Amino acid sequence: MVVAILAVRFVRPQKISVTRMWVTPIFLCLLTAWVIYINEMLNPAPPLEIALGIVIGACAGIPLGILRGMHTEVRPTEKRGVMYLGSSWITIAIFAVAFGLRYAVRALMPHRGSLTGTIGDALLAFAVAFIVASYAVIFRKYESLQA
Repeated sequence: MVVAILAVRFVRPQKISVTRMWVTPIFLCLLTAWVIYINEMLNPAPPLEIALGIVIGACAGIPLGILRGMHTEVRPTEKRGVMYLGSSWITIAIFAVAFGLRYAVRALMPHRGSLTGTIGDALLAFAVAFIVASYAVIFRKYESLQA
């Protein structure tokens, strides 16, 4: 369901305010933290293992997010603080793969306990780091256009 909503949103150019652009990553970070917490309650894992999974996922997502941001078309609008973002099918592909892999890991390794949870957490961290890094680059592009 989440991937379907994101697909509709990312496959067409969109007008986005700078404020809304930063609310989305904050919301995704909070949602990810909640999912990781719930996952920890269901499949307990050592905190170091969870932290390592999150760091590895984020380290993989940041470079791809930077690439996405560099290749996203950004145009200012007539209204200050609002920009046009070009469509990005790669964003929805990244989310579909991340959520698909998370589901596959859970389906194929249901009795692996903490390893299953850690891999799922790493994939969530990857997706969120991808979005945050891409929005940081997009924001810098927007600021340079405003100058």
